[in-house]
Amino acid sequence: MVKPEFKPFTLEIDGASEFYVKSGNNLILDFSGSAMTTGYNFIKPEWLVPQVSSLVFRNFYKCELKNTLKKLSGFENSAFTTSGTEACDTALTRYGFPVISLEGAYHGLTYLTKIVSNGTGYDINNRIIHLKIPDNKISVENAIEYNNSLIKKSPFSLDNGTVIIELIQSDGGVNVLPKEFINYIIEISKNLGFHLIVDEVYTGYGRSGEMFLFKKYNIKPDMVCIGKGMAAGLPLGAVLYNNSWDLPYNDVLSMQGGNMFTSRVALEVIKSLDEKRLDFVRNNGVNIIKKLLKISNDKISSVRGLGFMIGIEFSDDRGNPDPEYALNIRNRLFSDNLACSLTGESNNVLKITPPVLIDKETLDSGIEKIINVLEG
Repeated sequence: MVKPEFKPFTLEIDGASEFYVKSGNNLILDFSGSAMTTGYNFIKPEWLVPQVSSLVFRNFYKCELKNTLKKLSGFENSAFTTSGTEACDTALTRYGFPVISLEGAYHGLTYLTKIVSNGTGYDINNRIIHLKIPDNKISVENAIEYNNSLIKKSPFSLDNGTVIIELIQSDGGVNVLPKEFINYIIEISKNLGFHLIVDEVYTGYGRSGEMFLFKKYNIKPDMVCIGKGMAAGLPLGAVLYNNSWDLPYNDVLSMQGGNMFTSRVALEVIKSLDEKRLDFVRNNGVNIIKKLLKISNDKISSVRGLGFMIGIEFSDDRGNPDPEYALNIRNRLFSDNLACSLTGESNNVLKITPPVLIDKETLDSGIEKIINVLEG
């Protein structure tokens, strides 16, 4: 069961600047993911337009954002929310249950997203099947064999349902799904006549090195969910979709979804994520993983990731998860003014998620701290 760590640091934060959080005169470089795609202080005063709701009024910025997302994603329509969780929750209602999800998934903590996220095997009451993913302990072939057996023996009918996946599981432990396994999930969707949702709340907007990872993999899902990274951390999310959908309001699913201010900022975020910046994330992500793989530390059982979504998994000498050591590393890094978070079922994976817009010098200084702590 995936339970995001979110253990608070003991230090009280009283401000932020670019890629740092502040506590008095102390600056802590934030690789925890809370700085979203852009880092802090991205928003400029001239972007502060009124937060007029889209429920009643059509506003210029939301319409521009919808058109821009159409060009970038290839989806005809956008339904705007205030978060990625809300986007996933809404998307799950479009085609309903039964649902096929993945072990290690995390789509949010609303009722729907929580039951879909957490579990193994069958959830008979809610008509959910949680499939295994390949990892250090199970190969792609064995995972597929196990999952085929689950589907074949399903205790409930599998008709007209939904499949939801993250292409890289963030809170599940920075699990990068192999392309072969992704193709298998797509095949399942087609064979069962299920509709496919791709959750890009974390992988979208540059963190994976791509604006949208589903396009890199040439996937054609029915819906894609995105979250607050699209608006520098402001409350904005969206479901991208095609064809008609009986939505009650002006392309919005909540009072302030797609309001003037968040839509205005979202347009500026997109401008900042040009191909040069995405190349920066892709190339530096590869180099960071190469550096981490050279570290001599018996506790490291795996280094994995893509772009600026990187995980270091820690295990004891028997190969079991070692959350105590992982927490010790996280705390030592924080003492050295670097904030990272822990993920995975056992909270034994150090998640390294620098802001996408970070400069090379600041990025390198943070990675150097991680290397020094792990080699010390």
